[in-house]
Amino acid sequence: MCAVAEPVVEEGGYSWNNPVVPPFVAFLSATYLLAVRWVREDTKLAKVKEEHKAAKAAAAPAVVEAVVETPAVEAAPEPATIVAAVAPKSAGVVADWKVSDVVAWLSEQELADHAAAFKAHSINGKMLLVLDEQDLYKVLNVTSPLHRKKIMMAIADLRASYLNP
Repeated sequence: MCAVAEPVVEEGGYSWNNPVVPPFVAFLSATYLLAVRWVREDTKLAKVKEEHKAAKAAAAPAVVEAVVETPAVEAAPEPATIVAAVAPKSAGVVADWKVSDVVAWLSEQELADHAAAFKAHSINGKMLLVLDEQDLYKVLNVTSPLHRKKIMMAIADLRASYLNP
């Protein structure tokens, strides 16, 4: 008589003889090691990022915006006072304008609502002289064609006065 051997099932789980177990354990080990490496690299990157922020903060001078309070006066102020308050302080040389001078110039052009974009992109006098309509639309997000045209006309006047004093 022929006897058929029944498979032996071990109590308590898997054996190393099972062809699925060693690759599965290798996969889990590799995943664990990669996760550990990821955390270590992420920690290094966070340190580098903090050092970069600290260096940038140390290099950039602190910008303090002064709020000038004017007393409530019922009489109209003198015209010379208005010109001095609105005109950029270095009005003679456009290339030497700071960002605050460009913002004052925008206010003078009655386009102060675009001042935040000009501040965010640090548009100074030199940058103002080389701006074109595409920069205004794509970078500074001046979507109104009339505002772009008004700015471009004013920039053309500044260029002309800068080149022909």
